[in-house]
Amino acid sequence: MNASLPAHRARLSTLAVDRGRIAYLHLGPRDGQPVVLVHGMPTSSYLYRRIADRLADAGLRVIVPDLLGFGASDKPRDTAAHTAEAQSHRITALLDHPGRRAGDLRGARPDLGGPWVFEIADREPQRVAALVVLNTSAYAELMTPPREALLVDGPIGAPLARLMGSRLGRRMIADFLGRFTHAGRGLAPEVVEAQWTPLHEGSWRAFRAFAAGLDAAMAEFSRYAAALRRLEVPATVIWGGEDSVLDAARLVPAFVADLGVDPADVHVLDAASHFLQEDRPDDLAAIIAAFVRR
Repeated sequence: MNASLPAHRARLSTLAVDRGRIAYLHLGPRDGQPVVLVHGMPTSSYLYRRIADRLADAGLRVIVPDLLGFGASDKPRDTAAHTAEAQSHRITALLDHPGRRAGDLRGARPDLGGPWVFEIADREPQRVAALVVLNTSAYAELMTPPREALLVDGPIGAPLARLMGSRLGRRMIADFLGRFTHAGRGLAPEVVEAQWTPLHEGSWRAFRAFAAGLDAAMAEFSRYAAALRRLEVPATVIWGGEDSVLDAARLVPAFVADLGVDPADVHVLDAASHFLQEDRPDDLAAIIAAFVRR
């Protein structure tokens, strides 16, 4: 069942961080194993609305932030507010917030939000107790950025990003989600509306900053891959097999090799594309819960 965006936001708390306030969802028993679900571009904690409740029902402590610039969090205009390093510091600030200290991080992250978690793995590897890898990349040579990111980084990037946040942007987001979900055009209208609304509120600026800094971010991928090779923690890879940008056949073996993933912990799901949170939420939650409990 799809929760409306207002219903989802009614459950969010907020925390002051550098450059503003971030919103976040915090569910499950406070003594449960902590799981941090990190969204990517250009989404928000709403992406995990169906997974978070299932993990909390399984007895896990679930923390799902809207990173600064996205979702219901503040949306600063300053491009420097949206770097991977800055976002990673905000995630650890959330974990260290009094009364919500998670101690360590069992992280799941999708698409090109991966660098935000990879920064933590490189900077503070002791925080990472386990890692769940979902349709992302730490290998510049094994991926081609989606056309939306390339266009927003181009000569017409700024007006195009603003257009994504305009009322005409609903159609653009519907097309984007249609290309990156197995459900395609079958996504419920309220899901499209919920993904477009933060862009309309100003998230287009963070998306533009991400696209404009994409080359610099990808230049850090070799550092991230090296951090993953040093990271001696349990890991699982869960992938939407129909992802047209982040190809399972190329990227899954790279993560498996660098993280030393056991074959039993490699899951390439059919009938699932880039946003497998939309396509296979029940299976995704079940795999994550079983992995973390183990």
